[in-house]
Amino acid sequence: MKKRLLAAVAAAVACAAALAGVSAAIRGTMPAYPAALAAVNATEKITGTWLVSQGASQENSILVVGSSELKTTDILTHPANFFAGTDIQVDLVGRGSCQSLIHALLIGGQGQALQGKKIVLITAPQSYVPAGIASDLFMANYSQLQLLNILLDETIPDELRTYLAARVQQLFAQYAEDTGQRPQDGTAGDLLSAAWAEGWSPAPYVPYAAASRWLLETKDLTDAWACISGLEETSPEVHAEALGYDWAAWETAAMEQAAEMVTNNDFTMQDSYYATYIGARLEQQAGQDADLRYDESPEYDDLRCLLELCRLRDLEVLFVHVPMHGSWYDYTGFPADRRAVYYENVRQIVGQYDNVELLDLTGQEYEPYFLCDTMHLGWKGWLAVDRAIVDFVS
Repeated sequence: MKKRLLAAVAAAVACAAALAGVSAAIRGTMPAYPAALAAVNATEKITGTWLVSQGASQENSILVVGSSELKTTDILTHPANFFAGTDIQVDLVGRGSCQSLIHALLIGGQGQALQGKKIVLITAPQSYVPAGIASDLFMANYSQLQLLNILLDETIPDELRTYLAARVQQLFAQYAEDTGQRPQDGTAGDLLSAAWAEGWSPAPYVPYAAASRWLLETKDLTDAWACISGLEETSPEVHAEALGYDWAAWETAAMEQAAEMVTNNDFTMQDSYYATYIGARLEQQAGQDADLRYDESPEYDDLRCLLELCRLRDLEVLFVHVPMHGSWYDYTGFPADRRAVYYENVRQIVGQYDNVELLDLTGQEYEPYFLCDTMHLGWKGWLAVDRAIVDFVS
């Protein structure tokens, strides 16, 4: 282990020295952060740091941090559409499988860049399965740069760094068990997180971690430059000028769109989703979730860690508590009383943080068109979020 560490340190330091001027050169030619990027769920936002810090620094910008619900931009009331042309710019950060642990790395890995900002956090019920985030889904969005930023940041309490290091090590091990591969073996993130998780002194690994972080920061800048330069300058259709914040008018427009997009099922799900994932298999899915429970999950502790980091950075958080699809889960055998346990677990955790405002939408689980499928916010659901964002930033 010692020889491998020394070799890795020497290689990282040599690379850093050889590329000493690259970072400055990239920064000097970096294009300005384009407004069009705010509505794009770019991978570079999820796994890097530069784009998020730049997006958060834009005037009247607010980060909306979530998961796969952010992709539903075909819904008229999605924030990217609703706020187009207004004095509020929402910057989307997240994609499918971005759960609380990924968000904790994202927030903690930003250092002081988000200090005192307002952000929106969206939780997904499907994250709270007994096993927590799956190892392959974690690895798809894991950022070694964000982890190193956290573990090298002495302003973050040791207990939070230890918790995150231990969770990362657990998922590295689980991924190796699941796939027979351990692609992070011997990296600075692996070695430094192992030291924190196992209670070793992290000091011997700090030089390697610092050199590796410099290289990863340079790569992040390069990736951000390519992302901005390759961005197609497209703008969503602007409805705000005509509708303003006339909530009744927006709901009418949303229901008109819903009527066009929902025609083939009684669950008020979008036609394309229903046809692809349910349709001919409807009868087979009856009762399939009879054993499903969200009572206990590592996701709850990951959520606590995320909110602790938000409090540490003095973030004002609008936390969106998304409902489940009541009639659908009644059909699949996951009844209201078991769903209520999950709802209350999240309420209890969020209620411990004075810097977090809870937008509790769970009472709308039987509201038609609140969701657009079995899990994602739809026409009415996004409109409720839009309204809360307007109040939150004012």
